[in-house]
Amino acid sequence: MKSGAMAAILCGLAAGASAQPTITFLPVGYIISDMSADGTVGCGNLIGPYETFIWTEAAGPVLLGRATVPIIGTGAGSPDISYDGTIISATIIDDTLSFATPGVWSEGIWQAALPPTGPNGINLDSSLGSAWGLSGDGQTLTGFYWRNPGKAQPMTWTNEGGVVALPVDANRSARVNGANYDGSVVVGWEERADGAWQSTVWRNGVKTRLFETEAFAGAEQVTADGSTIVGQSINGATRKAAIWRWNGTSYDQELLPLLPGTAVGFGQAGALGVTDDGATVVGFNIYAFQPFSLGDGWIWTAETGMIEAEDYIASLGLSLPPNFDVSAFSGISADGSTIFGSGISTITGLDQSFIIRLTDPCDPDGCLADWDGTGGAPNSSDFLAYLNAWSVQDACADLAPAGGDGAWDSSDFLAFLNAYSMGC
Repeated sequence: MKSGAMAAILCGLAAGASAQPTITFLPVGYIISDMSADGTVGCGNLIGPYETFIWTEAAGPVLLGRATVPIIGTGAGSPDISYDGTIISATIIDDTLSFATPGVWSEGIWQAALPPTGPNGINLDSSLGSAWGLSGDGQTLTGFYWRNPGKAQPMTWTNEGGVVALPVDANRSARVNGANYDGSVVVGWEERADGAWQSTVWRNGVKTRLFETEAFAGAEQVTADGSTIVGQSINGATRKAAIWRWNGTSYDQELLPLLPGTAVGFGQAGALGVTDDGATVVGFNIYAFQPFSLGDGWIWTAETGMIEAEDYIASLGLSLPPNFDVSAFSGISADGSTIFGSGISTITGLDQSFIIRLTDPCDPDGCLADWDGTGGAPNSSDFLAYLNAWSVQDACADLAPAGGDGAWDSSDFLAFLNAYSMGC
């Protein structure tokens, strides 16, 4: 990948993207839940067996096995992926094919995180617990394990240290939904005495309530440095998407607006993803509380405000299939290059995910010769950067034919030289 690519991509997004956006639809039933930092690798669950899959543009979704539904009849949790796209966390069937457990997948192998479980851990209805998040470095799994008497104990897990039970009020349940890059800041919810979920953060193991709400709410994602958290909070009687920003000693809350037409007190919105600079947030909006009420996705920046998903997709010059209704923008890659979401066919009622690529990950600034990420006229720095990438068989250095052929040879080098001679 080019040096400085992240900064170039974020600038491109703010300016409306520097390369022609594309939209890719996954097969029906494959619901994507997370993507790598550059948006080139994704993961999710297949509706039905609730089996985890890994996705790339070249291979599409590939199932990874260890599904729980075919064996114990239930599925839980949310698959997540490391920043480099090599490690996946999910809820899987254990090694004895007896119960559900959090697990991590790497190099084609699943590793069960439980057993052993944490203090007072129990097997509840053929489940030890479930996975709901993964740190950017892929080392810290988050979620919960079941503890006596039938409460969800918030936890983190690492291969080296095993289970760490996080602080929770007595006789309450809680869950950890996401983690920053190194796992030092994790976010989720803890219930009140009446069972309503409250958005919560654990910084270096210390629990802090982000906001006391009168209804179910939770924190969903956190940036790599732990400075920005997104999720849901409440304003009066209406749940809204929320951003919490670290001020050095605590988190300041900002509530985002609802999409026009949302019924106050009955509709709601929530934030599901955020870029690592904290500038772009995506999520869902439900207009009213009623059976079969359809929702919408949205994208927000301080400059643009909240834009409804289908309007945003149209502004990119992209189109959706007939009778397809976007229900949510489920997340955005850390570098801001890729948005992913899901929708439903209003004819068949079937769910389907999609991936919007705002920029080419190998050419974010639209100049194939700019390999040092500095812009301007190509020079020896760009030449040496490409030579190094070509020598280690970096995927982005596979230039010829267009789209690459899996071989790093003289044709790729000639394609770079041609681009170099043309300049930017």
